[in-house]
Order: sequence, then C-alpha cells, then structure tokens
Amino acid sequence: MSKHMSWIFAISLAAGVAGCAPAPMVTTQTVIVAGVGPVEVEQLDVEIVDVQPAERIVLVRQGRNTWHVAVPEVFGNLQNIRPGDRVEIRRVEGAILGAMRARKGARPGVVYTEAVSGPFQNLPDKFVVRSLTLTARFESFDPGTGIVSYVGPAGPRSLMVVDPVIKADLRRLRRGDMVELTFAEAFHFQKY
Repeated sequence: MSKHMSWIFAISLAAGVAGCAPAPMVTTQTVIVAGVGPVEVEQLDVEIVDVQPAERIVLVRQGRNTWHVAVPEVFGNLQNIRPGDRVEIRRVEGAILGAMRARKGARPGVVYTEAVSGPFQNLPDKFVVRSLTLTARFESFDPGTGIVSYVGPAGPRSLMVVDPVIKADLRRLRRGDMVELTFAEAFHFQKY
C-alpha cells in the first residue's frame, strides 16, 4: 500500500477517535461546495506518538490528550507512520446512515469501512469519502427538529436526522444508552 494511503488511514481514524479523554481542540470553517451547499469543515492537529504494526494500533496526541486508534486491515501495513509525525486533519461529517443500540459494555470508538460514494461527490479531489460506525453515548433526540445529540470520542455532538426509519430507531433509545451510529464522512490530511 502506498505511503499516501497509510497516512489516510491514520489521519481518518485519528479524526474520528479522540479517545475517552476530554474533547480535543477542533476548529471549524464553513465552506460552500458546488452541488452540496454549505458544509462545516473541521480541523484537528495531532501528533503520532506510537505505532504498533503487529497489533494494528496507533497512539495519537493533541496537547495532553492521547488516545489509541485500532486500524482495520483495509488500510494496509503501518510501516510508513513514525512517532513524532505531525498531521493536520480536515473532516466533513455526513448524514447518519443508520442507528442502533450498541452491545453491552461498548465504549466510545470509531470503525472505518471501505470508501463509498455519497453526499460528498463534489468536494475537492484531495478529500476521501468513507463510511464509519461511531460508538457513542446517546443524549437525546428531538423528533420535532430531527436533532440527535450524543457524546462520542470527539466529545458532545449534534446532527440533523432526516431519514424516517433512523428517526424511529432513535426514538427507542434512552439517555445514557450506548449507540452505534453509521455515517459517511469526507476527510483530508496534510503532514507538516
């Protein structure tokens, strides 16, 4: 696998998995994307602390916050990632594609899957679109506004839900339940 693809996995996972530590520092900027409209682009700056290729684990840090990232095999080997590497991650969160109660004892985390086509077809070429499953603590769902609130690895978040099936699934959850939310997201990284 190319060095570029190895970095893509590390950065995309680092963006989604901010561990169970206090929320990392994330800055946002709204940009207009042709055919999509206004989107929030989040930026997260992290440092690679440790790489365990045999276990497929990468430890990342931002300030005093560190967290482990489990890397799926689809991203290839971890030989091109080194401790001390600093990266800037830009991420656009997409629509929720599914929601269900997580297994008992689940902790906040992110699992990335294959590249997908989806709501970000008109982003600049440097962005990669993937689907992910986020395990988070459910806070609330307002059926009137369609807003779901949850606390995931990157801290408290809210997102609009439009799919009636997903809305019905969210109505069955109670505050404090662990939930698995499936998203599509776009991301880009740059080593500095």
